[in-house]
Amino acid sequence: MRTSGKWSVLALAALAAIGTAHAQEEPLGAAAAQGPVRQAEGVVKVVVDFARPLILDRSARTVIIGNPSIAQATLSDDKTVVLTGKAPGSTNLIVMDADGAEMANLVVDVVAAGGRLVTVHEGTGQATYSCTERCDRVEGEMPPAPPAESPQTIDAGNPTGAGEP
Repeated sequence: MRTSGKWSVLALAALAAIGTAHAQEEPLGAAAAQGPVRQAEGVVKVVVDFARPLILDRSARTVIIGNPSIAQATLSDDKTVVLTGKAPGSTNLIVMDADGAEMANLVVDVVAAGGRLVTVHEGTGQATYSCTERCDRVEGEMPPAPPAESPQTIDAGNPTGAGEP
């Protein structure tokens, strides 16, 4: 029955997060997150399997994407970076000029079409889900937190754990 409790918590967390997101912003459609964007900092949203141009103020030479399994970044010309969503999640993008100076540093959030990302903290770890009509677990999330310093062991013959070690 412990598993059903986790799913109940997951369902409640997903519904609360989706309800809050719907109340605070318009639903994210494929078209809404795919228009050209001009910025050097902040967050850029991209939809899985769609491309979004990032227009730069000056010429770039190098693009670096933190996790290429989440998003792809390519220079289409010296002032246009094309971002393509690969899988739901977040990564970073750094754009550098010919002298090696950083000219843009962005977070790239990749979401499923019409979806929301929900993170559920469960005990010593966490799991991230991409939610549309149903929630699917996102692979490649952060590892679980390390175990407590001294885990308590309870003797089956002495369920209170009291008495001699």
